[in-house]
Amino acid sequence: MATKTEPQNDFKSETLTPRTTPYLLGHEVSEREFFDCFKSGAFHHSWIISGQKGIGKATFAYRIIRYIFSLNNQDLLNDLNLDTKLDMEKLSTQTTNIFDDEDDDDDSDGYETEMSDDSEVSYSSAKTTDTPSIKKSENLDLLDKSPLKLSPSHPIFERLLAGGITDLMVVEREFADSSHTKLKSEISVEQIRQLKEFFSKTSSEGGYKIALIDCVDEMNPNSSNALLKILEEAPNKSLLLLICNNYEGLLDTIKSRCRVLKLHPLSDENMSILLRDYIDGISDSDVKNLIELSEGSIGTAINFYNNNGIDILNLFFEVIPDLMSKKNKKILDLCLMVGNIETKLKIFEQIYINFLNNLIKLNAKLPVVFASTEEEKITKLCAKYFTNSDSLFAIREQSLNDFNLVPILNLDYTATIISAFERIKNAY
Repeated sequence: MATKTEPQNDFKSETLTPRTTPYLLGHEVSEREFFDCFKSGAFHHSWIISGQKGIGKATFAYRIIRYIFSLNNQDLLNDLNLDTKLDMEKLSTQTTNIFDDEDDDDDSDGYETEMSDDSEVSYSSAKTTDTPSIKKSENLDLLDKSPLKLSPSHPIFERLLAGGITDLMVVEREFADSSHTKLKSEISVEQIRQLKEFFSKTSSEGGYKIALIDCVDEMNPNSSNALLKILEEAPNKSLLLLICNNYEGLLDTIKSRCRVLKLHPLSDENMSILLRDYIDGISDSDVKNLIELSEGSIGTAINFYNNNGIDILNLFFEVIPDLMSKKNKKILDLCLMVGNIETKLKIFEQIYINFLNNLIKLNAKLPVVFASTEEEKITKLCAKYFTNSDSLFAIREQSLNDFNLVPILNLDYTATIISAFERIKNAY
């Protein structure tokens, strides 16, 4: 995605992205911190929103953007759907079961995490023909009582979708090809330099000018240094939001010039609420599997679901017993399921590495959380035969290296999967 003033209107009713998502759960404390700071009059011009991929950092950023732009134009204030006196602590302790009534309306909406904040995981770019129907829920509207929330019918929400806010600039990785199928690996220094020109111009609506970088982990050394100059010379009524997946890897000089909001993985309860609401008719077992596999990242969970992750997981644990009996019949089926789709190979990598990690934990007599009873049964069975932890560590490191080289050397996906299984087979 290129550097741009407000994105083009590519919103689709069945697709959820950070820009189109009206609801956010699990980050009430951080939302209150930002809101209180903004209202205090001692507002910082640069903020880092950090945390693991897919937990809602970009969604949080767009809520901030919508809220502030809603205040730029005083004529819109009467339309605000805000409760500035909300006690946020009450929301964090709310345990109401919202799933008693299944007769939700079928109005569609969308959700993404981020390949941008993959950078996080992008639901729209990862979408397949097997994607479940996604619905907008009144229940989420009731649970989400943040003072930053705007109704999807608010004029600013609609203007953002239509690309009608010129005081906003979004910086993301640009496309590497004319067909817009592959992103460049870095945010260039030229993209960051455009921010200086953007902030030098007067606001068209007399309020804040806002820039979002999604994400700063993808900047190279030159673009990082260019960003430092902008942070040092921030003009009045400017706001710079920096999405960050790896806070520890960020330059100290950038950290020192920004206020930091550290978002945490979502609770199992919030994961369950979101999964059941966004994915119509999802089964209890799939919810459990996705919660265990995604480690509190709703973006990872939905990306996993949308790309046959459950089917890949189940077939993986059919292949393992075949390996132990010296058969290879089902490996080809798994290779065909992954195909030549990068997102599905990433899912296979996650399942494969998680399997090795669990074997290592079992050998060390450490606690293990399994995504399914079948996974638990087969992994514990394998642990009786794979007792050499050094060998398991070696397999994991060799396989990780192969997976990392796939995009660099354009390696064949099928060959990579077969090699991964061969290592396990040879160790057995």
